[in-house]
Amino acid sequence: MILVRRHAPDGAKTEQTVSGAITIGRATDNTIQLPGLLVALHHLRLTPATSLTLQLDCLSTVDVIVNGLVGQRTAVLAPGDELQVGGHRVRVSITESGGLMLEVRERDPDQAGAGDDATTTLGEAGWRQRRPAVIGAVLVLLVCLVVPLILRAVSPPAWVGDWMPSDRWWTSGQISNAHLQFGVECGACHDRLFVRVRDESCLQCHAAVTHHGDDAQSMHDSGLDGQTCASCHFEHGDTHAVLPQHPALCADCHERPQDFAALRDAPAVFDFADGHPAFRVTATTMTETGPQSLRALLDESTEDVSGLIYPHDLHLDARGVRGPDGPEVLQCDDCHRPGPGAVGFEPMRFETDCQRCHQLDVDVGGLPFRLPHGDTDAVRTLLESAVGMTPVAATEPDPVSDRRRPGERADRGEPGSAPDQIEEVFERRVCAKCHEIDRAKENQFARVREPLLRKTWMPKARFTHEPHQWVACDSCHAASVSGDSNDLLLPQIESCRACHGGVDSSASIQSTCIDCHRFHQAVDLTMSKFKGELANGQTLEMGQ
Repeated sequence: MILVRRHAPDGAKTEQTVSGAITIGRATDNTIQLPGLLVALHHLRLTPATSLTLQLDCLSTVDVIVNGLVGQRTAVLAPGDELQVGGHRVRVSITESGGLMLEVRERDPDQAGAGDDATTTLGEAGWRQRRPAVIGAVLVLLVCLVVPLILRAVSPPAWVGDWMPSDRWWTSGQISNAHLQFGVECGACHDRLFVRVRDESCLQCHAAVTHHGDDAQSMHDSGLDGQTCASCHFEHGDTHAVLPQHPALCADCHERPQDFAALRDAPAVFDFADGHPAFRVTATTMTETGPQSLRALLDESTEDVSGLIYPHDLHLDARGVRGPDGPEVLQCDDCHRPGPGAVGFEPMRFETDCQRCHQLDVDVGGLPFRLPHGDTDAVRTLLESAVGMTPVAATEPDPVSDRRRPGERADRGEPGSAPDQIEEVFERRVCAKCHEIDRAKENQFARVREPLLRKTWMPKARFTHEPHQWVACDSCHAASVSGDSNDLLLPQIESCRACHGGVDSSASIQSTCIDCHRFHQAVDLTMSKFKGELANGQTLEMGQ
């Protein structure tokens, strides 16, 4: 219960007890009705937040003054706080019994607008405001407009520039950091007098910037086809104001995808914390006709066919792996080296990442040699030459046997044919340990299946590891327990939300749309159609 005590201008005092929300305004249905045109019909609402606090919500376009601060729309009021509504004062205090009380002091209409009798106006002192204002306006026009226009048409002596006002007199605010290097040259952007900066001026430097989407109808429906650069990028606002970041710019369209042809199959998105769907990835799947790209929801069962046999859990064993100089404990960055800007990773190469431990040494008929990597035809040619040089009778030395039963050794069978020895290298001994193999068929030799390593699994987003260096890799990627190289070891959205919240979050990192997405289309990035590109430049068709 809240006690409302009203003090009228004539000294009368009334009291009433109110429970629940309290509304204040000019209309008769308000809990507290206040007179005056400066009071809206329904001006504000006070809702009990705790036993000794009230939540203020402004219901009109006219803001409320709270403790002398103008322009307050919401606030939490405690005893001692004071509101001003259209000249009326509402003070929050405590009753003798410990409850909340609102003391309302109405404005005296007879004194409204009356000033201090001791105040002398400029007019009373003999100073007219209009004349100095006109003189000042004329001087500004002469110095800042007429004279510069005249000097623009002629070639004045150099000393004239020392007496002329700086171009900074014309600036409407601080220029952004991105444009500071030419910020003193106004004509670099403002190439026409009294005309807003044109797209042509922006494209002199930003020629590679493309539009937002490919679908012309959606661009028209959203009104983006008629927007200019300056419609979104406001210069002279602050050091970073030229780059709009608030998600409302994106949510205007993406929270209602059903209204746009290009978005009808997309889920609604309006905020990362509360209005973002589960991640979708572009992965590789194997079909009867070969590998294809496929868009799929990211979960623990999502797979990406790479064509490699690489168990992460074996290579990340805490006991180490067998290296050329003894046991070695591998870390993630031994193979995954950040690329430029730490956006992605450098492509992995056998020669730099694998060969120290996996040397392609074979022994054919007692002749040891090392196979080349990455060229199936060259490997086959080398093996055929080696087999051809091996004597027919050449066999491995008989092993010493401790057998005490009849027969000194087991029957090894007839020596394998040359083709069989070659196919064995591909299908069992060397290549098949790390690669998927298309096995030999009738009139067709075995071949190593080309690896399908993607540049990115999220072509519609961008992620940089640079600001995440303090996070351990296994916090997001479960590589140490993955025994299948087809496992897609990407974190789901819940992992990101452990640190990242919406734009208004107070407990998490405030994250906007452009932290992960680009507005303008760019190569390998966000808003254009996915190309399904692999690290080797190969492009896969999108599956259904």
